Amino acid sequence: MKASAQDGKAPRPFNENYDILDTLGKGGMGCVYKALDKKLKREVALKVLDKSSDNEAIQRFYLEAQAMKEMDHQNVVHVFDFGEQNGQLFIAMTYVKGISLADILEKQNKLPFEAIEIIIKQIARGLLYAHSKNIIHRDVKPSNIMITHDNRVYIMDFGISYIQEMEKEHLTKTGMTMGTPEYMSPEQCHGDEVTIQSDIYSMGVILYEMTCGKLPFNGNRPIEIALKHVQELPPDPRQFRPDMPPGLAELILKCLKKKLNERFHDMQEFLDACDLVFPQKDGSTSTFPKKQSLLRFGKRSFADAATRFPSQANKIRLKLTAIALSLFPLIIILLVLLMFTHKPSNMMQQLEWSEALGNFEQTSMEGDETKGYPLSNLEDGDLRTAWLYTMPQKPQNPILTLFFDSPVLVTHFGIATGYQKSVDDPYGDRFRIFKKPRTLTIETNNGFKQKIKLENIKGVQYPNIQAIETSEIKVYLDDVFEAESNDFAISEIRLFGMEL
Repeated sequence: MKASAQDGKAPRPFNENYDILDTLGKGGMGCVYKALDKKLKREVALKVLDKSSDNEAIQRFYLEAQAMKEMDHQNVVHVFDFGEQNGQLFIAMTYVKGISLADILEKQNKLPFEAIEIIIKQIARGLLYAHSKNIIHRDVKPSNIMITHDNRVYIMDFGISYIQEMEKEHLTKTGMTMGTPEYMSPEQCHGDEVTIQSDIYSMGVILYEMTCGKLPFNGNRPIEIALKHVQELPPDPRQFRPDMPPGLAELILKCLKKKLNERFHDMQEFLDACDLVFPQKDGSTSTFPKKQSLLRFGKRSFADAATRFPSQANKIRLKLTAIALSLFPLIIILLVLLMFTHKPSNMMQQLEWSEALGNFEQTSMEGDETKGYPLSNLEDGDLRTAWLYTMPQKPQNPILTLFFDSPVLVTHFGIATGYQKSVDDPYGDRFRIFKKPRTLTIETNNGFKQKIKLENIKGVQYPNIQAIETSEIKVYLDDVFEAESNDFAISEIRLFGMEL
């Protein structure tokens, strides 16, 4: 029997093994329920995928189950069961009785250093174990960290994790941005391949937030935050927390280095550095007395303390609730208007230029190319067509200018160099006949330039670029792979990023 949030009162049967006890949360992909495992008489968290989910969501759900079933660690939520019921996929996993780190930070933004130590070390140990299984989390953030009332830390939600052995088949391939902007590494913002260091960066953001009471980078839009992760240095944590232990600021900032090779090599190296910042005393595992809980305040655990409001705060909360209820009808009207007037853009999409400016070879060298080799061939999605033109006489002039109707953020520059058609005629393989760009320079309308190095290969290649915000792109030809023809050829240009 299928259970939904609206069906009757708890407990409600889900299938022969599980009864639904309560709804823990809802999302775009489905619901998470508190359930009873009837065979083992234990409470579990039952994650159920919505029937209307698309193929990508289904594959990601399978991926999460596959990632988590391989893990058995005290700081990682464990998967007990995975299956399908009436067309709905479900995962049964550890039910964590506690509070998320996000809720704790909302109520007490700067945490005591003793609490920071135990939380961050357990996060690192859980991720160290996941990395040993070749699993990268990709979305490490406070809402995916749970803390129990006896101070055990659990890492949850491996829904967009990256299994290194599945690189060729994985959903979230290079070129797609996955994660939460506030906690994403620079390489994730670029859409580049994730590594162990990507999780280290995200964990460093959490460590910064627990210590300083604020995030290193904020913005009104996801793209603003992503650009700051890529381009700006984080503020020194010591200006927000002067009393921090020696070495903690350096530890945080090393996690947040832009270059992967400047971060910690792995989680074990991070944990070793943590032991220097939070030294062990008398053989114990903490800076607190052995019998005292690391996260306790008086008779309450840290999780308990964070969930209780003082009486004055309760009065303020009731007043705010009354104000919010009075404004509710107006908010609904505004939301309806917004739905009809605003169309949000995707985080990552292929960008289309409105106009391209450049010369082209108008003489047809083949019977099927009667109109020559125009610029439109660059965006027709067909690698068997190409834009051809003679080598520029003045290298300081652009060979191509692309214009956009509105500003865009370009994160990926895809290009198929050469004329990639090969047929049985006197010309044969066009790829060897025409010159191919070896090095290009691209320039924004603000004058920012960067070089792009290309390989002499067929297919679309995506060289590393620094993300650029612009309304036009000028392309300069610096160097070519030589060939017998005087013309150079480009088959396709594909730009990915975001409309601003």
